[in-house]
Amino acid sequence: MSLNTLIPCLSDGINAALSQLGATALNALTEIRLRKNLPLVLCAGRNVYFITAKGKLLNHCSEYAYRVDEEEFDVVFRRLCNYSVHCEIDNLINGYITVKGGNRVGVCSTAVKTNGVVTAVKEITSLNIRISKEVRDCAKPILNLLYVNDFPSIIVASPPSGGKTTFLRDFTRLLSGGFNNCYVKTAVIDERNEIACKDDGCITADLGVNTDVITGFTKAAGIEIAVRTLAPEMIICDEISSVEEIEAMKNGFLSGTAFAVSVHAKSKEQLMNKHIVRNLIATREFSYVVLLKDYTNEFEIMEVS
Repeated sequence: MSLNTLIPCLSDGINAALSQLGATALNALTEIRLRKNLPLVLCAGRNVYFITAKGKLLNHCSEYAYRVDEEEFDVVFRRLCNYSVHCEIDNLINGYITVKGGNRVGVCSTAVKTNGVVTAVKEITSLNIRISKEVRDCAKPILNLLYVNDFPSIIVASPPSGGKTTFLRDFTRLLSGGFNNCYVKTAVIDERNEIACKDDGCITADLGVNTDVITGFTKAAGIEIAVRTLAPEMIICDEISSVEEIEAMKNGFLSGTAFAVSVHAKSKEQLMNKHIVRNLIATREFSYVVLLKDYTNEFEIMEVS
């Protein structure tokens, strides 16, 4: 998984500019942002850059910055939808597309409503392509601290784009792949196909040898299916956000299943003020919160009392 999986979706002009960058700069990219008739924006963590048509990075916007006109924008959008906007409409209503390699694209649009219900979208104006990354062994320090002599349920927190999905992907790989001489039966509930990165029915991410993946179902439904049919020892869920999901987890806990789930939070204070986190902790099943520091390899582990 890398920027390479996105090349067929981008325009010839954007690919030509990016191709002039060195491997280090390309590997550091975390987002590509396109807006109609505005400069292309590249993000590497918290650093924001512009780029010229000849591939020179700029740390300020100038007349030389590569601009994305309406025609080019529409070409990229259609390619991201695999030339079938209709097939992506359910995802577009929810503000995103997931493309090959697990790369998620945030989509800004105007809602089309029927009887007060959003049934379609129109007037696409912005695309935020978040580049999926596979960082092997990034979860190993936490596994070494928490999972050698115990098998706890954990909450993983970070700001948006702060590494939660990357962590969960590697956590799954290690846990089901023989960490501590165990091949844990693991189930991934991959509602938006960001963890497993399925392509033509095949899982393209390395999730270990004892992992089952449920894709496209809501997390609540996926958890129910996993508990009922797969007998998992660990269930992995990204971005928990609803009471329904927590209720499904409670049934999993009753079956003896542990969970590793993620939430958005950029600080300990914000984390403990989030209603969803308080509800998770109130189950009395989670032992630790792992707070990932934004765009770094640092983390903080908090014991849940």
